[in-house]
Amino acid sequence: MSIRCRWLSPFDAERTEIARYSRMVVSVLEEECFVQVVDESGIVNGDFTLQDLNASPDIVNFYNLGNSVMHCGILDFALQTPGIVVLHDISLLELSLAYARFNSEFDIARMAADEYGHEAARAFSAMFGGENYSWHGRDQAQYDAFTTNYPLFESFIDNAMGVVVHSDYALRHVQARYDGPVVKLDLPYQPPASSQGARQHAEPFQIVFCGHAGPNRRLREFLSAWSAVSRPEAFRLSLVGKIAKVDELNAHISTLGLTDWVTIVGFVSDEELDQRLSQADLAINLRYPTMGEASASQLRYWSRGVPTIVSDVGWYGELPDDVAIKISPINERQDVITLLEEMIGGDLGRLACGACGEAFLRSQHNVERYVSGLLNFAGEALDRRFAAGIFDDRLIDILASMCDDVNDSAMFEPTLARLSSMVERL
Repeated sequence: MSIRCRWLSPFDAERTEIARYSRMVVSVLEEECFVQVVDESGIVNGDFTLQDLNASPDIVNFYNLGNSVMHCGILDFALQTPGIVVLHDISLLELSLAYARFNSEFDIARMAADEYGHEAARAFSAMFGGENYSWHGRDQAQYDAFTTNYPLFESFIDNAMGVVVHSDYALRHVQARYDGPVVKLDLPYQPPASSQGARQHAEPFQIVFCGHAGPNRRLREFLSAWSAVSRPEAFRLSLVGKIAKVDELNAHISTLGLTDWVTIVGFVSDEELDQRLSQADLAINLRYPTMGEASASQLRYWSRGVPTIVSDVGWYGELPDDVAIKISPINERQDVITLLEEMIGGDLGRLACGACGEAFLRSQHNVERYVSGLLNFAGEALDRRFAAGIFDDRLIDILASMCDDVNDSAMFEPTLARLSSMVERL
């Protein structure tokens, strides 16, 4: 079967790694099939409407959903027209908040109650309220507990023909709450043509942190652990990307006595970022609580052979032990201190994970294999849609023959819709 696809995703690579991922995937998809590309605000080089989305039933819509405001427009389409949802995160509280602020009829507390019961609704209302869902919660721990216990993705995939995830962690959670087809594919990345080769490490050790410094990225906790080692001056830390609340962060760094060894670089070009990674001794990629995501940042670190510390949870916990340095969320501070003290003492054995990670990337995260998996899944979805259409037509004929008046068949429409949905998901 020849597949025709419509790919809905953010495409601003300066704002999100999902855009980088989409650009890479689409470049390979275009070699295999017809692809129509739609960004978060409408079709590229033109306007796009819901009518356009519904006009071509032979096209499979791929909706890329992540946990940010950039996915609100795409979510709007996904809720109204069936397609395949590529779920980049399973904890979608931030997307829920952003969408609700644009759509007054969208009630997050009600959604939480529908998905998890009234306790979830009460937990949400204890953190956010008012017309704009302003924060009035206690602390970060309260927020973390909510996102872990009530990830809020079920309502967003209820209309899906199928769901794509990138980790076994996400696969288990989605399958537990969604009765349609789900496939797990390894998040793809295109590494450099040649291997990075062996890396030499020496003081001062260069550490890099990339991306948004959100609360689950554990940057403040890393800084605190670093300040407690015997010789903190043995390290230099560069913060790369759009770092928010710089004044607050600088104040925290100063309080810990680390000012002389931390540089806030900010946004850089891809070329400069790759150069910095090629020279780094260690990258920070701690994520706790996990949002269920695979990490495009981690794939980029591996592409440059950078040894990386990760939180031993979610997708990161599924990784082989030799491709990253796993830090226990329960014993995070001491685990970080132990690693840094090993480096100070000249024990660099665990830094060999950088080369192992690069080899793992090349063997497991191939773009062409990923696209092949997407197209196979899309073909199966079209087959199910075709079968459901035949089922509808036959049922309509049967029901019509049972009714004295054609208007009497209207009473069967809700049941017919449910049966059709069940067939489409088989």
